[in-house]
Amino acid sequence: MRKIIFSVLLSIPLCLRAQGNLPLLQMPVLELLQYQVQKGKRAVAPCLFSKYGLRRIPTEFVVDGSRQLWGWHVSPNTDFDQSKQPFYRLFAKKDNSSLAIIDDRGGTLQIVFWNKGYYRAFVSGLQSHGYQLQQVRPANNVLRFQREGSSVIADVTVWADMYVLELHS
Repeated sequence: MRKIIFSVLLSIPLCLRAQGNLPLLQMPVLELLQYQVQKGKRAVAPCLFSKYGLRRIPTEFVVDGSRQLWGWHVSPNTDFDQSKQPFYRLFAKKDNSSLAIIDDRGGTLQIVFWNKGYYRAFVSGLQSHGYQLQQVRPANNVLRFQREGSSVIADVTVWADMYVLELHS
């Protein structure tokens, strides 16, 4: 009986992986905020995202080299129409842990994700570093977080099928 229970317990992680329920990446908000500040000072460490396992994505949509794309368990969105959709719609998720990053070297940093667990982790991280939800919203589906004395603003865009965390000055 113990062998059966033990083998069932050991198979649970395998079943979760088969269903696409991989653990979420642990990307500290503080590092993302620091990275965004460093970009403004032109002192950026280029390997931040690779240290978390994200891979650089080459694409024909980035012609001028001002953007870098990074992905974790993402694929191209076959329905993407660049003339009608925002650039972050370029990605499609492969599983629950999917995450993509659009790093505009001269401006914003966008983190694209589909799992509400990422949303909770990012918002919790922002709040733990003094960011507060603002009453003024740029749009109905955008939550703005600001911290007094910080030049970095965090906007979380909530769509029915995805989330986008945008860090900008």
